[in-house]
Amino acid sequence: MEQVGSPEQVLADVRIKEDRVRAFLEREGLDALVLGRQDNFAWLTAGGDNRVVTTSEMGFGYLVVTKDRKWLVSHSMDGQRFIEEQVPGQGYELVTSYWHQASPEQKALNLTRGMAVGADFALEGARLYGPELVDLHYPLTDLEIERCRWIGGTAHRILTQVAHDLEPGVTEQEVAARLLYEYALAGMTIDVLIVGFDRRIRDYRHPMPAENVLERYALLHPAARRWGLHANVTRLVHFGEPPSDTRRAMDGVATIGAHVAAMLAPGVPFADILAEQIRLYRVLGYSGEWMYHFQGGITGYTLADPTRCRDPEARVVERQAYDYFITITAAKFEEFMLLTENGNEFASMGPGWPVRTVETPNGEIDVPDVLIR
Repeated sequence: MEQVGSPEQVLADVRIKEDRVRAFLEREGLDALVLGRQDNFAWLTAGGDNRVVTTSEMGFGYLVVTKDRKWLVSHSMDGQRFIEEQVPGQGYELVTSYWHQASPEQKALNLTRGMAVGADFALEGARLYGPELVDLHYPLTDLEIERCRWIGGTAHRILTQVAHDLEPGVTEQEVAARLLYEYALAGMTIDVLIVGFDRRIRDYRHPMPAENVLERYALLHPAARRWGLHANVTRLVHFGEPPSDTRRAMDGVATIGAHVAAMLAPGVPFADILAEQIRLYRVLGYSGEWMYHFQGGITGYTLADPTRCRDPEARVVERQAYDYFITITAAKFEEFMLLTENGNEFASMGPGWPVRTVETPNGEIDVPDVLIR
C-alpha cells in the first residue's frame, strides 16, 4: 500500500499540530483537551485511525493533551494496537482498562480531575468544542497538501477506470461494489457512496445504490478517506449524447462550479460565494435549485462542512480544501479543490477524462465534463 510521508515527516507534522493545540489551551484558558472523534484524532496524529465502528463519528481511542503531557486512553483490546500502528513514536502514554472496568471516558476524567478541560464530545464537566477545533486543522501542512493531492489523484484514476468499464445492463449495486473494492485496494475507505442511474438521477439528489439497471446515464459519487483526509468527487457518464434538457443541466452545474473555483482566494467570505451561486442559478434559468442540496464549503478531516456559507464572518483561508456540490435536477458537479500559495487547484483532475473550459470574471477555468461513451 502506497504511503505518503516518511516517519520523520509524520513526527514533524505531529509537532506542528501539538503546538496548535497547546496554543489553543492557552487561548481558551484550558489545562487539558480530550479528543475522541475520528476526524480530530486523525488530524492531531497526522493520519492515525482510532476507528473500530465505521459508522460512528467517535473512535475507540481518546487523546488527552495537557501543556506538558499526553495520553492515549482506550480499552485494553485496542490500546497496544493504537500505540504501535496508529501513533508510533509519538510519545503518548498508554492508559487502558478492561471492558468490564472503567470506560475510556472515565479514565480521561480521572487523568484530568481538577483541571479546566475541553473536549470534542460531551464529556462530564468539560467545555464542548466543535467548529473551533476544525479551525485548528487549517492551514493544511506540507504533508497534508501532498496527501490531499495523492487522494485526489487516486480518486480520479479509480473513477476514470470504473467509468470507462461501465456497460448498460449493470446494476447500481454492482458498480458500488466495484468502487468499494478499488478504493479498498488503494487503502481508502468510503464514507458516502452514491451510485445512481437514469431516472433516479433526476428523481433524487441522493440516489443511493439499488437494483436499478443502467440504460444510458450514470452518476458516481464516492466520498473517499485516507489518513483521515477526504476527497469527495462526483462524475457523470452518458451513453450517447444526452437529451437537451439534461445537457443544459450539465452545462449549468459545470458553469457554477467553475465560477466557485475562480472565486476561492484568501479572505473571500463564504457568504459571497453562496450569493454568487444563487445569482448564477437564477441567471441560468434554475432559480430555486440551490435550495435542494447543500451548496458546499470546506473539507479535509471533516467530511464536508457546508454551514460556513451562512456565517457572515467566515472567510476562505490559504491552504484549505473544498468540496462544493452543485446540483440541478438531473446533474451534479463536485470536485476536490485545494487552495495553496499558487492559487486554487483541482486535486481530483487528471488525464483520461474530458474537460471543458468555462469563462469566469477571474479568467478561464478548466473543469471536468460529462464522459460520453
